[in-house]
Amino acid sequence: MADKPHEEQRPVEGRQARKAAKAAEKAKAAREAARDKAANTAPKARGTQRKGPLLGVAAGVGIVLVGAGAVVAGSLVPPPGGAADVEPIAAAVPAGDFTAVCPEPLKLLDSAADEVDPEFSPVSRTAETRARAVVFSDLGGTIPGSVLNELGADSPLLRIAESTDEAGTGGSNEAGETRLVAEVVSGQEIQAPTVLSVEPMGEQHSRAGAAMSYTAEDGDLRGLAAANCLRPSNDFWLLGASTTVGASSVLNLYNASETPATVDLELLGAEGPIQAVGSRGLLLAPGESRSLVLAGLAAGQESLAVHVSSSGGAVAGTIQQSVLRGLTPGGVELLQPGSGPGLRQVVTGIEVQDEKLARGIRSQNGYENAAPSLEVVVPGAGDARLEVRLFGPRGQVELPGGGVLTAAAGSVLSIPLDSLPAGTYSADISSDVSVAAAARVSRGTGEGDPVDFGWAPSSVRLGSDHLAIVPPGVSSKLSFTAPDGEAEISLRPVDRSGKIGAARTVAIPAGRTVTVNPKDGGQDPAAMLVSATGEAVYGSQVVYNGGQPNISVLPIPPGAQGQQSVPVFIGY
Repeated sequence: MADKPHEEQRPVEGRQARKAAKAAEKAKAAREAARDKAANTAPKARGTQRKGPLLGVAAGVGIVLVGAGAVVAGSLVPPPGGAADVEPIAAAVPAGDFTAVCPEPLKLLDSAADEVDPEFSPVSRTAETRARAVVFSDLGGTIPGSVLNELGADSPLLRIAESTDEAGTGGSNEAGETRLVAEVVSGQEIQAPTVLSVEPMGEQHSRAGAAMSYTAEDGDLRGLAAANCLRPSNDFWLLGASTTVGASSVLNLYNASETPATVDLELLGAEGPIQAVGSRGLLLAPGESRSLVLAGLAAGQESLAVHVSSSGGAVAGTIQQSVLRGLTPGGVELLQPGSGPGLRQVVTGIEVQDEKLARGIRSQNGYENAAPSLEVVVPGAGDARLEVRLFGPRGQVELPGGGVLTAAAGSVLSIPLDSLPAGTYSADISSDVSVAAAARVSRGTGEGDPVDFGWAPSSVRLGSDHLAIVPPGVSSKLSFTAPDGEAEISLRPVDRSGKIGAARTVAIPAGRTVTVNPKDGGQDPAAMLVSATGEAVYGSQVVYNGGQPNISVLPIPPGAQGQQSVPVFIGY
């Protein structure tokens, strides 16, 4: 053991200790500065708050995952900062049923605007709502047990395939042949929210999907609205609602699980967060749906974003949006969730009409908002510095006013796009805090005629085996963009008999928007299998109805083939 220092030595040692401490602090500050400098190549998340349940997992996952997910997260990533986002980790789970909820038919609101619980009246004589579903077999050609069911109903609306223990072996059939086929349900009329349920194939989730379309040629709800049938979630955002005079927004929530759900709503407008009585603690029993008139929660909002979070059962939700300008129908749409908030948002399928025609339509009294625009919502407590790039068929185009903007925390920023030439565009939004984005598109045939509008949610990055269902009774085109570099898309059509066609490859040049007609090659597919290679590529489906002023936009859903894990979010 070292000798005890003499008393006269202690002041000297104290000064040396203080100098050493200061030197250590300077060295620590230098290391932090070096790390910050190295991180400048990527946006730094700050001021982001995650609200809602502590853990969000896909429907059907047992609550036992909560503890396991937390342990895995703690062992793989460092503790987050005070308000930082933590990237979701993958938690292995047994395969469960594939569940997708098709929204109910659009209905005409018949109650006062300041009421929350709506009443409905008939829409029109020509209104039709139909769904299309596609369920894939295993490699032996066996279709897994699957059914279309009205939400909460005891008996099935349509049984697609009987349950069988042979489904999902993943191998060949008895003759040793490998035969992948699909069962297609086309044009199923629906009169209520409808659920597609598909049993797993062995230890993997089944590959399936569905979409619905609403069309009407008369009445106040004249127009086209289409939507993917949605996988339930505990956390999602809906952008594009309007509660001004002449606009009607109805939030529809569906609980297709076997667990009661408690839903909280967060409302953000152009001026910031909106505190509304009746927006929290909404109870949905298993198999129950609920409709809320958003004007009763947040009236007079030109741009309203709704954050839906649930504890207990996962829920699906859409917003029925319609516009009536005097006696002239102004269009309908079903607002659906996008990719969720993040430091990057990509929106594709932004249709811009001929400038002269569009200018004539907007010059009419009350038609000022019949124009394309990009909306960005900032969920967190810090302002967002945005960099927006727009890509058209010929490459990047300059955003009017420049591409660098600031969006206030807790608000919705609207960016006009009405000065763009006619064409299909994509928007790439980068931010230093998490944001969500969507784009409004409008379509008309001339002054004095009815117009329609659609909303394009943000898209996920494409990987392998995404299933894009072509809604029944309409035409469509696929829109793709690769903001960072060249990419390729592989497209395989699925016809109405369930036959899967040969793949064709489409090149996506860097910084351009490419559109593809699914009917190219003389086919009329019920769905398209989409896979991507190369740099990051994003896509959506633009739906229209011949020469009618109808339009709607659907994001290409995430891929699910072979999925054996679910994302687990750690936040507070």
